[in-house]
Formats: sequence, C-alpha cells, structure tokens
Amino acid sequence: MSLPGVRVTLSPVVWSDIDSRGRNRRQGRSSDEDTPNLALGLLELSPKRRKKALGLPAVYYPPALSPSEKVWRDRSDFLVKKGYQLRPRYQHNWTPTKYGNGRHHHSGEDHIMQILPQVLDAIRRKDGLVVCVKMIQDPQKLKQIKIVEYFTSRRMLNDSRNHVVPFYDTFKDIITPHIEYMVMPVLRRFDDPEFLMVFEVVDFVTQSLEGLAFLHENNIAHHNLTAEHIMMDAKSIVPTGWHFVSHFCEPDGMTRISPLDRKNHSVRYYFIGFGDSYHISPTQMPLVVDIGGNDTSAPELLTFQPYDPFKLDIYTLGNVIHNELFTKYHGLEFLTELVEYMRAADFQKRPNSDSILRSWYRIRNSLDEATIEDQPLRFKEGMKPRYTYDSDPQSSVLNRSFKRDISSILNK
Repeated sequence: MSLPGVRVTLSPVVWSDIDSRGRNRRQGRSSDEDTPNLALGLLELSPKRRKKALGLPAVYYPPALSPSEKVWRDRSDFLVKKGYQLRPRYQHNWTPTKYGNGRHHHSGEDHIMQILPQVLDAIRRKDGLVVCVKMIQDPQKLKQIKIVEYFTSRRMLNDSRNHVVPFYDTFKDIITPHIEYMVMPVLRRFDDPEFLMVFEVVDFVTQSLEGLAFLHENNIAHHNLTAEHIMMDAKSIVPTGWHFVSHFCEPDGMTRISPLDRKNHSVRYYFIGFGDSYHISPTQMPLVVDIGGNDTSAPELLTFQPYDPFKLDIYTLGNVIHNELFTKYHGLEFLTELVEYMRAADFQKRPNSDSILRSWYRIRNSLDEATIEDQPLRFKEGMKPRYTYDSDPQSSVLNRSFKRDISSILNK
C-alpha cells in the first residue's frame, strides 16, 4: 500500500540527481520493498505529524551499492590479486562510516557513488599510485587496448608529440571471459580547472594539434575526438590529488581542492577513448561508413555516404576549440581562421592534420609573447565557469615567482 501521488522512499542516488539543496531531481518512483511499511506508518500519524514526516530528506545515507557498483565489488578480491586495491566502498566487508549529518550521502567518502559504470579508481599496491581501471565489456571496443599499448612503446614515448593516454596494464576478467581491463593514470578533463590566461589556451591548442598530427602520422583516426575524450594530467596543479568521482574534492571526498595555476605549473593533455578508432594503412583509401562518435554535427555524417575518419577528427577537434574556447572567452579572436579552417563543411576540401598544424604555427608565431602572457581570459556574456574552486593567494596568476618562460610554450 502506498499514499497516492506521494513518493515515500527513494532509490540510492548519484551526484547528478542532487540539486544544490540536497533534493532529488529524479521523477521515477521507487519499487523498494520497504515502501508499503513506510506508507502504513505514515497513515497512522496525525495530519500534522504526517505532513512533517513527508518532508523526509531526498537523500538517504548511506546509499547502497548500485548494480554497476556490485559488479566491481564482486571482483575486488580478483583485482587485489592483480595488484589493485579498490576503495573501501567496494570491499566485501564494507561497513559504511557513521559520521555526518545523516541527510546527505556525501558526508563520508565511502558514501560517494560511482557515476561511470565502466571506470573506477584503485591503488596500485606495489607503489601506492592511484590509477584508473577501465572495464571493457564490448568486444568491438577491445582494439583500444592495442592502440594505447602501441603508443606507450619506448620509441613512441620519446616523441613529445605523443598525447595518447599512457598505458600501465591489461588483463582478462576472471568471471566473464570476454571482459578485459585496461589500467591508465587518473586524469581530469582538459578544462577543469578553467583556463585563466590566453597563453594557456595557446598551449592547449598546440598540444592538441600536435597530438592529432602524431596520431594521423601513425595511421590512427580517433573517430570520436570530443571534449570528453581530451584529458589533462593535473598532478602539477592539484598536488593534493583529488577524489575520482567528486573531482572538486581532495581524496577524502570532503575537503575542497584549491588548484594552482597553469602559469607556474605546466600540464600535459592526453587523448582517451579509442574504442571507435580506425587503423587505416596508407595504401588504403581512407573511407568508412559509420555513425560517427558523440559529435553528430559533422556534415558528412548526415549524408550516410562514405567519409574520411581522419577528416572527421579535424572537424570534431575544431568543434572543441570553437565551442569550449572561442565562443566562451573574449580575447581569442586569433582562433577565428583556425576554427573556420578545421570546420569546413566539405570533408574533401577540409585540410589534413599536418596542414592544420602548419597553419597554427603561423598563427601562433604572429602573437605577441608579452601580451598573451599577461592577458587574462574574460567570459563572454552569458557564459560562466563550469567549475569553481577556492583560490589560493599563493598561487594566484598574479604571482610571478617561479614563472615559466612563455617562449617554452610558443616555440616548442
């Protein structure tokens, strides 16, 4: 029995379901078996007390493991044997911590739920390094392991243009034979924290275009090079580390991070997500028939005709630069020509990655070093930061101590 029109219990929730006041945005009702008992109890209350009881907090603590989390919990011992220790939440003997206010499940680190079911962080037992473990269940996506492993060879790592995510380990699942795992470093999205200075954008564009040209030089088309697949090794600007899910917190899941700035601390950007990639020999015609990746705005994907996946990479990376940088900040007018070049509607007339890189070098060399070094970025009207963090006065962009030489960015 349940009260009509009233949701008396809620299923465990994830971060994206909670608004700023701790209320659940989800509309679906719970099928939890405890609902009838709670409903009967509410009916026995006086009208005044029933109204108060129906004001139950939207987030119950601690949240139980979700189905995807149980998959990881069931493999925790196996992963230990492989040398990787999951967080306490995913241990068989997990007992939730009791401190907190009893209202929000993020009051304790082990109350933080997993968001992406296919990836989880772990500690590499041999050296204590925090790593990202990716579970690959689709056999069609297993090619990404070979691609990433290839670019982690000694010869490839010696090339500074190589921006493929580093590869640490791979192994097969003990329960389901077709499942394989890939171990990589823990990274952050390329714009988290936000860019502060113009020269930081210049550095990002340089690294991205050099990385794309290097991929194509080695006959690999990423085929899904969207913003979600461009990451940053942020250890230099977040030396405290960060929580794998609550990325705005330190590893304890509660203390807010205070990122340092890119001005005094260099970062490196990496490409991830090679599950849809193509390896096409130079002797082959680079044409495929596919649905593309996450960015479906490329004109060639609307024709349902064969297209060049290398040229699709040009377009999608151009969209990243356009949507995440050019339309967001003042002071990036020098990107206009590059963006138009990369987003040409006809893929057959769209330049290749080498031509794009040469054009960018020409644009970059025309910039005044002193100007872009001291020029802060300002959000355009209607734009606002995606992330906000506590500022550290000792690491302010105005602080000149240990200043990097801007020429190392412009001329590398």
